[in-house]
Amino acid sequence: MTSTKWITSRNFDLLWYIGACITGYVMIYLNLGLGIPVLFLLWFWIISVDGPHVFGTISRTYLDPEEWKTRRKLFLGSLLWFLPGPLMLLAGITLDTPLPYFIFLAFAQLWAYWHVVRQHYGFLTLYQKKNGETSGKGNPIDYWMFYILMIAPFISFALRNPQARELLRLPVTISGAEQYLIYVLHALIAIAICVYVIKEMRLAQQGLTWNLPKNLFLLACMPLHLFLFLHPYVSTHVDVRMVAVFVTFYHNIQYHGIVWFYNRNRYGKEDSGSRYGLAAKVSHSFLTYYAAGLLFTLLYRYSNWALMGLQVPLAPGPNSISTAALGSHFTIADLAYVFWWGFAFNHYYLDQKIWRLSKDRRLTQDLKVDSAAPVVAEIDPRTVRVHHGA
Repeated sequence: MTSTKWITSRNFDLLWYIGACITGYVMIYLNLGLGIPVLFLLWFWIISVDGPHVFGTISRTYLDPEEWKTRRKLFLGSLLWFLPGPLMLLAGITLDTPLPYFIFLAFAQLWAYWHVVRQHYGFLTLYQKKNGETSGKGNPIDYWMFYILMIAPFISFALRNPQARELLRLPVTISGAEQYLIYVLHALIAIAICVYVIKEMRLAQQGLTWNLPKNLFLLACMPLHLFLFLHPYVSTHVDVRMVAVFVTFYHNIQYHGIVWFYNRNRYGKEDSGSRYGLAAKVSHSFLTYYAAGLLFTLLYRYSNWALMGLQVPLAPGPNSISTAALGSHFTIADLAYVFWWGFAFNHYYLDQKIWRLSKDRRLTQDLKVDSAAPVVAEIDPRTVRVHHGA
């Protein structure tokens, strides 16, 4: 028996949560296949989906007066995440070494990838819950398969990509011990895939419920990570700056989908904004929500790029401000770079707190996870209509 309960609806899920993974392959081809410059693709990714997805979190937190009443300490406390970058830079200036700066950047990149991994796991959990499966560690094969396939290829990539090795201060040549570790990681990946496939095949053969949406989701996101991190050519020739684009472009689209579904369920019936304030107003239609996200992105990103002196479209490029020295190792551009990571850290931290289905009854209601009747959603460019029943 096949279970086909979707998070939102079949068409919505296939477009926003599953089909979005195609964008990762498209970006890889644009970069490695057509040779489109890294800086342009980074700019396009940030403007089109990444910056607006940060606004997605803001739309359901800082813009919602009801959320302020219950989460004020969380919202104010999460702003402290703007401090680690400048503090680490100050440590580097004081100690006259770039080491704290590199430690900060390594932490930032690892948290960024972990954030993507955790979102994927959140979707996996939603599909498990919607289709009557046990979630979390209570479903150990799904749990360990997921994390092995998300983390082991990433470590293999870090050990084999020449640019990654340079950033990690590793020797140019892979050592014998490192090569052995790579073999172990690849064997672990193969075993995890085999165990999961055997488990799913046994479910089908025994006539037990087989979770189609969950497996379509896994088939969409898992191969992209394996292709990026394990393909002999792609994994060793890709610019490490593009890794974020390849694994995050579709992550951003998925996030827009789930935030929009949540916002329409929570704010969709209120147009006056009397109860939910700006959260209701920006959620009046998808175009309004996205336009607000674009405006937010242009304001916070171009101010950052101006101080960094980046040569992206409509930015000033290198200038006297960006190149002004801070000690013997750093410039204003470095300070702008680490400070603006605070927007990402604030987003990562809030996401860890506001999407906890097991601890937030209202969230399960707004996402229709605990609904007895199936959820059907229709989407057009202006609005989403959600109702129960067939």
